[in-house]
Amino acid sequence: MKHHRLLRIVLELLTLTLLPLGAGLILGADTAFLRLKGAPYLVVGPLFAAFYGLGWGTALTFLSCAIGFLVYPAFAGFLGSVYLGSLSENLRFSLPLTIFGLLGISFYKYRMDQFSMKVRRRLRKTVHSEVSWSKKALSLESVNKVLENRVSGQKDSITLLHNQVRKLASLNQDQALNTLLETVFLFTEMKSGAIWVLDQEKGMLAPTAIFGWEQNEKKEIMLDPENSIEGYVQRNRKLFSVRMLLDSSEFDRFDTSRNIITMPILIKGKVWGVLNIEDLPFERYSYYTESVLAILLSLAEPYLTSITDYEKLKAIQETDEDTGLPQFPILYKTLEKELENRQFEGGFVSLIIIELVNFEELTEKWSHAELKRLLLELERNFDAQNAMKGSVFHFKNDNQLALLVPGLDKDGTSYFCLDLLTLCSGSDMKINGEHAALEIIVGFSTNGSGQVSPDSMIEMAEQLLTMQRL
Repeated sequence: MKHHRLLRIVLELLTLTLLPLGAGLILGADTAFLRLKGAPYLVVGPLFAAFYGLGWGTALTFLSCAIGFLVYPAFAGFLGSVYLGSLSENLRFSLPLTIFGLLGISFYKYRMDQFSMKVRRRLRKTVHSEVSWSKKALSLESVNKVLENRVSGQKDSITLLHNQVRKLASLNQDQALNTLLETVFLFTEMKSGAIWVLDQEKGMLAPTAIFGWEQNEKKEIMLDPENSIEGYVQRNRKLFSVRMLLDSSEFDRFDTSRNIITMPILIKGKVWGVLNIEDLPFERYSYYTESVLAILLSLAEPYLTSITDYEKLKAIQETDEDTGLPQFPILYKTLEKELENRQFEGGFVSLIIIELVNFEELTEKWSHAELKRLLLELERNFDAQNAMKGSVFHFKNDNQLALLVPGLDKDGTSYFCLDLLTLCSGSDMKINGEHAALEIIVGFSTNGSGQVSPDSMIEMAEQLLTMQRL
């Protein structure tokens, strides 16, 4: 571009240098234009300086005067003392005037160029500033929209969180862990993840609950605690986030291809398992997401504590051989533990006893085992239709089941029982394809009624059953 501009200036300079000479040759009479005080040769320099500055204007003035006043007369043969005297006489005023004009026009151009440059600089700065402010405004608008959505969605988020936490209130470990992963998905939009727990017998980490996996993958994968991020988090009780890979080489020896955020799951201050987020949308990866996960795990801890205590009781007590449900001793110890927790944490726990009144009558057709499984199936149908989850036990007799339901006061438990009776009356229960007519009664009690011991709660629930049998 610079070479093209220079070539154009040189061509224009040569053209203007030869233009007065050509005009003089065409006119023929006064080639040096002395009658005009040499104006055609003198004026082109200042004009050129107005466009290209003092240097180019001076060069054109020198070339034009040299060719018009000296070179051409020398070739034409009339360059002599007479001509030079006449030239000196005619250029006495016009040449100094040309020099002053050249300087004046050049100075004016210089000032105009400076002013123009200043205006362009100011305009450029203004444009850049406006673009910068526009970008900031768009960014602030985007942030404001996110904040508005977050604030406007807080109520819905809190309601969602409340409903999800209520679903954790179950002593069914698989159900609770799957609910925890579902809650993590709802708040982080993770695409896949898992909860890993140490298998004491094998000494390996096993996926206890999965999300976004193929179902057959769960049984095939085991992780070495010494050579995996999950094991590192379990041993050190520390959060791992993929951003940590940029800070140090501590994790170079691990395969981190499936770890985005990995967090320990604490129960009673000890690491029980590990939550691992394997795949997460890029825009969701942030400190905010890590904070949300920490809050969810903190809210889940009391429920996971109850589950682990329940699993320990199941491990040392017998279960019913027909249904696999815990027997009455486990119910009693679990209720005792729940009441102890409520003394410190507050809240309600309800005991509900379901009794099949016509059990003996039905045994004329079906076995005890078939009837017990039918009663369990009835409870499962009810459990599938309600967000409030209870833990199921056998009560004292074969025709009785017991539920422990957290979070319901006396009124809430009453409505819960009414829903249960409504379901029983509307259910078409069958054994081996044959209809079985069930007559159900329900007794209940809550710790909010003044009972502080398992015996008193059991006694009150049984009294309600006795009143309904009369």
